[in-house]
Amino acid sequence: TGPQAQAGLSVSSLSDLLRGGKRGPALQPGRSSSSLLIQFLRGERNPRMPIGGKPLPETAITALAAAIDSMTPAVQVSSGGEDHSSWVFRPPVEPAIPVVKNTGWVKNPIDAFVLAKLEERGFAPAPPASRRALLRRVYFDLIGLPPTEAEANRFLRDPAPDAYAKLIDRLLQDTRYGERWGRHWLDLVRFAESDGFAIDGERPTAWRYRDYVIRAFNHDKPYDEFVLEQLAGDEWQRRANQRGGKVEDEGLIALGFLRMGPWERDTNFDAQLRLDWLNEMTGTTSQVFLGLTVGCARCHDHKYDPIPQKDFYRLQAFFAATRIDDRPMPHLDAEGGRIPMRNRLRKLEDELEAARDAVKELEASLKVKLTASGKKEDQFQKLINDKESPVFTADERKQHKEATERAAKVALEVARYQPIAYSVNEVAPPAVMDIEPTFVLAGGERSAPGERVEPGFLKAITGNSDAAKIAFPGRYRSGRRKALAEWIVSAANPLSARVMANRIWQHHFGEGIVRTPSDFGLNGDRPSHPELLDWLALQFIEKKWSMKAMHRLMLTSNTYMQSTRHPEAKAISEADPQNRLLSRMNWIRLESEALRDSILSVSGGLNAEAGGPGMFFDVKDEIAKGFQMFKWYPSPENAQRRRSVYAFQRRSLPMPLMEVFDAANMSESCARRSATTVSPQALTLLNGELTATESRRFAERVIELVGPDPSRQIQKAFSLALLREPAGAELERARKLYDEIGRAHV
Repeated sequence: TGPQAQAGLSVSSLSDLLRGGKRGPALQPGRSSSSLLIQFLRGERNPRMPIGGKPLPETAITALAAAIDSMTPAVQVSSGGEDHSSWVFRPPVEPAIPVVKNTGWVKNPIDAFVLAKLEERGFAPAPPASRRALLRRVYFDLIGLPPTEAEANRFLRDPAPDAYAKLIDRLLQDTRYGERWGRHWLDLVRFAESDGFAIDGERPTAWRYRDYVIRAFNHDKPYDEFVLEQLAGDEWQRRANQRGGKVEDEGLIALGFLRMGPWERDTNFDAQLRLDWLNEMTGTTSQVFLGLTVGCARCHDHKYDPIPQKDFYRLQAFFAATRIDDRPMPHLDAEGGRIPMRNRLRKLEDELEAARDAVKELEASLKVKLTASGKKEDQFQKLINDKESPVFTADERKQHKEATERAAKVALEVARYQPIAYSVNEVAPPAVMDIEPTFVLAGGERSAPGERVEPGFLKAITGNSDAAKIAFPGRYRSGRRKALAEWIVSAANPLSARVMANRIWQHHFGEGIVRTPSDFGLNGDRPSHPELLDWLALQFIEKKWSMKAMHRLMLTSNTYMQSTRHPEAKAISEADPQNRLLSRMNWIRLESEALRDSILSVSGGLNAEAGGPGMFFDVKDEIAKGFQMFKWYPSPENAQRRRSVYAFQRRSLPMPLMEVFDAANMSESCARRSATTVSPQALTLLNGELTATESRRFAERVIELVGPDPSRQIQKAFSLALLREPAGAELERARKLYDEIGRAHV
């Protein structure tokens, strides 16, 4: 209890239980079955309480439930003072901008909403961050890299009042912005370049979806278009072609969103595989775009939100006419151009032909030797791989292995440059289409079909379940996915703008206004500032769904520019231990990709090459060759120095550094990464191959820049890495360490 309360929950008083923690109120007066306290005590939700202790007797739990049921029902409140379900499922309403005492602190309405809650509690915001801290903060937030010395000096020495606004604009125009923010979206859509499961086969052209996402952020593609393309790019593409100027149609590539889930190719139950895919696609679509766990209603009515099981299958019916398809799609200018990519492919095809001819020629000569030894040709593969066989020498086996691996490696590269989109298609044209009917499945089992349903939107949002009123546009396609996509981004849907505005806020402030960004329902977190989130959602729509406009709005607020330290930290942390009131800026840990990329950037070794097939990092030989169904061929050293977003994403073989620093799980939508603190992280940074290699490169860079003088080297190292001069004590300790290392290597 008190300051050490777990997840913000204290059980020291009735008011504490009613207020609850990050999961919401622990008690629902008059409704014991809906009360989190009872659900956790009975083990209906995990973990069962008390953790590690003996469960309470059922008689005690029953008595507690009866006491809750006897209480006068109270309104379930979010911070805005209304029923949470009512707030979630109604359209955002333009709130009045709060009136505050300290008007001088308000740079834009975000500050007014935040300051109003602080003043209610008698708190003041933290002082502003230093210019250097703000510079590094906004660089890491927008491009995921630290500023260079030249970039830092440009800002720190600019006395203009709009220097910070100009800095934001420069970073938003930087192509590295898309690489940073595209990674956030790839987490959500469970991006990977392999199927998962036992075989984990490669998806050779899935990289085109990754590059599409990065381009979408760099070009500030309106979010409503972004959604439409990913759900119905094959149906909606005509609108893109009708706009002025040259617009390359990316619709088929964008549909990769619907293909990013795991896929077990060797299944013997095709019908079950398709159902699993439809289930996964329905659940992920609702989480990513609506912030709702509709997937929880697959087997039964949702236990917490007003989502009946029927609604899950009505939503699934929008995908009933969809099938997976790797579709022909010429390369775009943005991908390197159709002709250059075709030339690259032809060159690889020529290399493949030559490599295969070399294998055939080598095998022909080896088979002559084989038959001369009295063995049959059909024993060749067995004997060439048998180190104990006297038929072939070690050198001959090595030559054969290198030749076959060369051919196999080039064959994989050929597949990655094919003009194919990893996409979906319609089952058949509507004129001859017999769309597979959708049924409510008892317990989610394919063998237990119940009521047949038609496509329909969520009843909790529309207020009805009338599917007949849905118009399905399209003459040559079913129009089902297009109808769903248009509803998701329509004014009738209260969730899309809220959910995406909350995601943008989450990555700038460390936590969303709703801290469960893919679950806005009753089982999720309550919004700390619901009126602010409504205002942001309406601003998002008013600014034509521009994500860059939302960045500017948030980053130019005094709320964002606060220091992470507050002069009254102790008093405020006791009242607001999770900093939900935003009395200071949150500390935010760098994700694994930003950590690795920053090390490479500071050492001077980062390869800025963008786009195209992913790079394959070095792994131990037993790992690279230890998989039955695929081989792992590391890329050249320079290619391995590209940004982490361009690392090949194989589900069964994540990059070791990424894994130890909490990279996203590639098998499910990841709305919020874990932030663990474990000893392998420290050991990886102290003794890992990356830091060992890059520290040497960094030292060479420093010597090249300032020469042999130790003091100048130390000062330059601080300047490159931290953008500041070493303090007196730091300089002294660094010089002492320098001398000790020097003596050790004499």
